[in-house]
Amino acid sequence: MRFNDTRDGKVLTRALAVALVAILVVITCLLLADEGPNATKIAGRLGAAAAAVLALLVYQGMERRRRRTEKDFADKPWMRAAEPARGAPPAEPAATPEGPQAQARPGGGADLDGMLAHADDALLALHDLVLHGDPASYGMLPSLLRRAGLLEWESPAPVSATKLRRNGRWWLTLRTDEALSEDAYDRLTTLEAILNVNDDLMRRSWPQKATPVWRLAQTLADVADLTPASCDRPLVTDLIDRAEKDGEWFCRLRFADSVENLPAPFRIEFDFQVNLARGILGVDVVVPRPGCLAFIGARSQAAWARAYALRVALLLARRGFASSERVGRVVVNCREHGSDDVVMSLDLTKDALERLRAAARSPKVVDEGLPEDPALRFATDAAGWLKTVEPFLSLGDEELSCAARHRLPELDDTPCDEALVLACGARRIRDLGIMEKAGRADAWNGLVDELGDTTQGAVAHLMALRDATADLTVAEACERASKALVDGTVDVTDQRALAELFVDGGALGSAARAARATLEANPTPDQLDVLVGSLEAVLSPIAETGLYLDDEDSVYRYFNSVPERVAYNLSANDGGRRVRLVPDEYYAAHSYASRALTMLGRLPAAIAHADELMRVAPATPDAALAKVRCLEEASRIFEAADLLKRTIGTCPTAREMAICFYRLAYMEWKLGRSDLAVACYQRAIALHEDVAAQARSELSDLLEVGGEGLRALDEDEVLPTLELGEIPTGDLGALRRRTGEAVGSCVDAGLFSVARPLMGAYLELGRDDALLDVYRSLARQ
Repeated sequence: MRFNDTRDGKVLTRALAVALVAILVVITCLLLADEGPNATKIAGRLGAAAAAVLALLVYQGMERRRRRTEKDFADKPWMRAAEPARGAPPAEPAATPEGPQAQARPGGGADLDGMLAHADDALLALHDLVLHGDPASYGMLPSLLRRAGLLEWESPAPVSATKLRRNGRWWLTLRTDEALSEDAYDRLTTLEAILNVNDDLMRRSWPQKATPVWRLAQTLADVADLTPASCDRPLVTDLIDRAEKDGEWFCRLRFADSVENLPAPFRIEFDFQVNLARGILGVDVVVPRPGCLAFIGARSQAAWARAYALRVALLLARRGFASSERVGRVVVNCREHGSDDVVMSLDLTKDALERLRAAARSPKVVDEGLPEDPALRFATDAAGWLKTVEPFLSLGDEELSCAARHRLPELDDTPCDEALVLACGARRIRDLGIMEKAGRADAWNGLVDELGDTTQGAVAHLMALRDATADLTVAEACERASKALVDGTVDVTDQRALAELFVDGGALGSAARAARATLEANPTPDQLDVLVGSLEAVLSPIAETGLYLDDEDSVYRYFNSVPERVAYNLSANDGGRRVRLVPDEYYAAHSYASRALTMLGRLPAAIAHADELMRVAPATPDAALAKVRCLEEASRIFEAADLLKRTIGTCPTAREMAICFYRLAYMEWKLGRSDLAVACYQRAIALHEDVAAQARSELSDLLEVGGEGLRALDEDEVLPTLELGEIPTGDLGALRRRTGEAVGSCVDAGLFSVARPLMGAYLELGRDDALLDVYRSLARQ
């Protein structure tokens, strides 16, 4: 028998093989049952029949799957590789249109991951791989690199390559401090995508007839259905486990965490906002330009880029709905890198998401264009790429980013919920404030647009505000600004100078600013004397009247940061008295006076100013450090060391703790305990990068001139050495838990002006990309 088509012969061969197996199974069943009782014979015959039917069904299923795959190739000729003519000899490995065929290297190839990780320049390493690597070891990678034209790119700086721990994707960077051009960005992200796509192609198993282009198309079609990779991320999982499951803090953590774990071909750069009260989550995502898809080598680059934008938008929408049961609407806006213009916008319910996911899986989304759908907004230019469109909703819209969430806590007398009381020690929202000038700042912001451009009109508005306000400091600011306008010392058009005078003006503020300028200019002793005199002139009346002394109803405190305020709330015992805030200028004036007097050698007076700093700012490490400087100059090293140890135990941030360890290292050296000095330096280095460089330098000097046996400690020796020296180690675990609980309670309460600085402090305790995403989401849009 002669066949006209080789494929028909293969079909018949497969059919005969399946039939032969079925016959053998039937005969075996009949023989085994032939000698037994009737029941066994019946069971054997039924089993034989069932085996035959099962074999037939399996064969039919395999044939249907094969025909579907072949139909894909038939429907899309550009996916099908040309078959050699019948009887033609096997083709030799020829040069491809993209470049010469790589020659296999004797002795085996290189490990791609290790090669790129260890390369001085990943781009040059890929050049080398294309020219000398064995094509059988690297799949389509050489061809994809040639096709995209990346090997002709002359990079302005060496390229470093990192495989991200979270999602296993490649991340490339240029080793330069210069800003990345858009062309360089596109080339880097394209190179990342090629490496990532090649990883996906080599990991998966494919039908025998699947051509390279079909495999590429299928890999990109699957983007909308990707799931987050699994990895160890203790910082985030600890926060998620402690969060209220129906709260916005939980939702933000879940969303950012899952997106960072997505193994998408192109890097996912995004911003997001959530308003669970309205059930909305919004995302802005960067999508690749058409040129970034040139490596596919078939069809229009714009068509592939449009389809990818839709698929990645749907992918993020899926993660949005999965982040909280309360999310009922997800808006995704796509834009190009370096531009704020939206080129695609989706407004999705769960039903709309599933409808568009079905369309996105089809090759038609590339060949025939994006689907027309009320939940999808886009427009194309003459080249087929996306044009700017009006988004359904922007991240900065009030519906997503409520202005009330960024209100000044100092002006809010609302009682706190139980979570805020427990996590932040605050009875009322105002108990989370740190800015004494908040009332004046708020008054100025409400007034500035009404002042006009005439002195008479501006003064009239200022006097009206003075008569209407119940805030004494605002009334004083109105009078101060009005007088300056009438006297001509400030022009009504100079809004910056007028704002400074209104918010930060007065004799105390002016003296503090002048003192700072003097200290920054390497002053002479005479200049320091003048500086001290000017500060004493404004501080003495305050001391004489006891303006900021505690009384039966109030305590007066200064806070340099929100973490300090939370730490104070949780630890202080004020007997139920109200905490009133001390002006920044009052704290600064005492700080400058203490510093100037120390430089002049007038140490008792310097210590007196430092003591006042510690009285009004007991939770502020900077106040303790000011006194440490005075004690050091007075050679009271034991007292300085003891004060630093106490401060380490109460530091509200890792940075301030690192500074205290850095200063304590010197004190321990002064006390002759060089081994403890080494441990303190190493603890400071481990705690914060801002302190690490200087601490390393001084540690190196100490080890170089140190005594016999002095050495750097192993990492696991540092804390035990500190404990043996009766030095607190700084409990980062407790600090992390306290800060995390405070952030979460503030986010769930809608206090982003408090939550964001707390989140910044948490990031100092451990960096994580998902936590950075959440931190950005708390900013005012």
